[in-house]
Amino acid sequence: MTNDELIARQAKENAELRDELSLLKERIASAKKVLYCIGGPLNDNKLCYSNEQLSTFFSISEALEGSSSANH
Repeated sequence: MTNDELIARQAKENAELRDELSLLKERIASAKKVLYCIGGPLNDNKLCYSNEQLSTFFSISEALEGSSSANH
């Protein structure tokens, strides 16, 4: 493989990874909107989730934020 081929392959992979990262960021933002929107469990809890359920939602939120305590 020549240097030009390697550079082209890496540039293509880099572009694909940027696209994937952008899509994942959009999905994270969408999930966070569900958690924090009006009526969302981590906003005003109009759906009356239990404390156990809220704890799960909080763990999901931490995972989306990349918080280390989400791994516990």
